[in-house]
Amino acid sequence: MVRGFVEQILGKWGRELLYYYEANALTINLLVLAYGTLMIMCWLTLTRIYRHLVIMVAKEIHLNNKVSKDSTQKNIRKAVKIPWETAVEAARFPLISSQSALWPARKSVAAVQKLVTPDEVYAHAIAVLNGENPRKVFPRFKSALEKEKEKAKAEEKKSKKQTG
Repeated sequence: MVRGFVEQILGKWGRELLYYYEANALTINLLVLAYGTLMIMCWLTLTRIYRHLVIMVAKEIHLNNKVSKDSTQKNIRKAVKIPWETAVEAARFPLISSQSALWPARKSVAAVQKLVTPDEVYAHAIAVLNGENPRKVFPRFKSALEKEKEKAKAEEKKSKKQTG
């Protein structure tokens, strides 16, 4: 009785789709599971790269005589460079993605730099030096709109300094 009611609600196209799914459920579910597993592995790879970056930058800050964990981010940025290539090479899986991505990207320095901002790496490195657990550090994925807003604000500040 319930099945008939559901089929009636679905209409002609919905019933055909339901019958197709029922006939091929195993294949469809395996494809969805494989896609989900791939995307999780991609996100975990990016997270590992990010944590590797944070730990390496924290180590450089700790070993550098010019800066310490109490220095400003501007001074730290001048004294310590982010080792993008080393961190990307350390990850074994060839694809990365953000949590909200529908498609993975090939693992490269440029792809990682699109998803991770240097300010974020420096801030988390300082937090790790102050005692935060590196395993609890995750990249914050900003939307393209947020990044554009930040760029516009930075340019506006620059122009105000130059004119004022």
